Amino acid sequence: MDFALSRTGQFTVNKALLNHLGVKPGDRVSVEMLPDASLRVSATSKKRPLSELDGAFFDLFGEVEPLSLEQIDRAIADACMESAGLEAAK
Repeated sequence: MDFALSRTGQFTVNKALLNHLGVKPGDRVSVEMLPDASLRVSATSKKRPLSELDGAFFDLFGEVEPLSLEQIDRAIADACMESAGLEAAK
């Protein structure tokens, strides 16, 4: 694809490219300058539903049981106590 530069040195990326990147308003796009005077454009962050993260860490941890809200609260409290230099209640 070719783009014409405006007088201020800007160009507009068309919708086909944005669709190819899978980005929507509010998403971020990264542009990397390469030594051969070319650019690498990629989507850097994409707002996605949490449901898409299901199984994202399986390669690191294997199958794990989900934690209850009480277990999560206890882990947060323990971490806070530890960071304050106090012993967590058992």
